[in-house]
Amino acid sequence: MARLLVTGCGGFVGRTLVARLAAAGHEVWGVDRSSGEDDFTGRERRVADITDGGAVGRLLEECAPDAIVHLAALSSVRESFDDPFATLVGNTLPALHILEHLRRTPRRCRALMVGSAEEYGVVAPEHLPISESAPVDPRSPYALSKSIQNQCCRAFATLYGVDVVMTRSFNHTGPGQSDTFVLSSFARQLVEIQMGRREATLHVGNLDVRRDFLDVRDVCAAYERLLEKGSAGETYNVCSGTAHRIGNLLERLRALADVKVDVRLDPARLRPVDMPELRGSAGKLTDHTGWEPTVTIDETLRALLDDWRERLAAEPGAGAERRRTK
Repeated sequence: MARLLVTGCGGFVGRTLVARLAAAGHEVWGVDRSSGEDDFTGRERRVADITDGGAVGRLLEECAPDAIVHLAALSSVRESFDDPFATLVGNTLPALHILEHLRRTPRRCRALMVGSAEEYGVVAPEHLPISESAPVDPRSPYALSKSIQNQCCRAFATLYGVDVVMTRSFNHTGPGQSDTFVLSSFARQLVEIQMGRREATLHVGNLDVRRDFLDVRDVCAAYERLLEKGSAGETYNVCSGTAHRIGNLLERLRALADVKVDVRLDPARLRPVDMPELRGSAGKLTDHTGWEPTVTIDETLRALLDDWRERLAAEPGAGAERRRTK
């Protein structure tokens, strides 16, 4: 058993990862910006602003973790264009504070720093799938913030021997994801149409881009393997190796939900810059750790719909609303 600290423990990936690590017998500590309503029974949870170096130092001294998984981030690419400064500060300072603490402490602690495939930018079709040796070319404030984080990690590993492993994680989705993300947004809208809560019109962004999706459960399995077997100073793609056109995934979701809808383009859902295709190679991750994805895309889409049915049915007044729509 190890003592593990997960930043962003109340987020989409954080909740899944904490549950997985606790089930494996680890002592799990979590930190987030708010206390949240998650079940943290038998685990330690702290509320802290980790852009504050003093708060990070006090947390790490109290926890004394064997390993840290740094998930906390402002993760919306679209919203990063609206407030680039907040994105850059929020996504770089916490990583630097963690790295500096690890540089100064004699106690050995591994850090897994989660980055993004958005760091690669626009990649020509002939250079797909993307390997970790591909050049980075950030095309959004979010991507820039994650690229800076990766470079800082590499420097601290090389110059100071900090035990840090980095990822460039491609798109992931699954139960519990916010509807600010594309597939979860589609799933919520479809379920609301099923429940009679909205007209049969689905609002969408760019349906022609192609993205490499993993189920969140496979992502967390990869992070666990990297904590155990990843090489310090190395970056690993976390991806499926298969790219899906967003419009095709929408059709699969619609078929699974068995509802007829009109699809309407919402300009507010478009990004100023959008890569035509992101598809990665997970060969390095598999070679170093033995990890492979296990959840199919259709299983993930079904889980998304089921999750939104449960969430929406649990909202106050849902029972009365269902009776009105029968």
